[in-house]
Amino acid sequence: MNLQRIALLLAVLAVVAACINDPVFPGDQVLGTFRFEATVDRQRTTCDLKGPDFASLSDAGTFQFDGTFSRNADQPQGWLTVQGFARDAGYSGARVVSVHRASTRPPSCGPSCEGAEVEEALDVLLLSNSQDTLIGRRCSGLVDGGVPDGGGQPPGPTPTGYDVERACGTLTDDFIPGKTNCTCTSPCRAVYTVEGTRVN
Repeated sequence: MNLQRIALLLAVLAVVAACINDPVFPGDQVLGTFRFEATVDRQRTTCDLKGPDFASLSDAGTFQFDGTFSRNADQPQGWLTVQGFARDAGYSGARVVSVHRASTRPPSCGPSCEGAEVEEALDVLLLSNSQDTLIGRRCSGLVDGGVPDGGGQPPGPTPTGYDVERACGTLTDDFIPGKTNCTCTSPCRAVYTVEGTRVN
């Protein structure tokens, strides 16, 4: 390969890298990207956590994922983007709810199973920097599911970006068994508490 082709290839790779490093999110207002830690709530989970479907959980019953919140400014319509896929989300004040249903093939259902689905709901409360300070920068500091009184400003746009630092709530996965060639026959639910810290 000659130097000209190498230079062209490097230029193309640079453009591709730029596209990867600068993703475009739906809507006209990006609130931020969060790194979530989900911890299974064993009391509310009916799925078999010892089965192969949950092999990716840590010994402490946790897993992590990143998600980006975006919306149309001053509108309830919005999105949650996870691994490049933008799913619908509804915004009401500081609360965000995103429900998405998709096909799945859990190991417990067998390799030939068809028709199995999962309906996933993320329900979180977004906290501004001042609210995050009030709760000690941890979701466990919330009082009865809300921010304690103390003068903290709610999340919102500022001249330097959107003021939001933490997301606290739940993630619920409802597994719906398939109808063809499936060894799984009963629905089950997995419930997690989630805490998201803004990373971008």
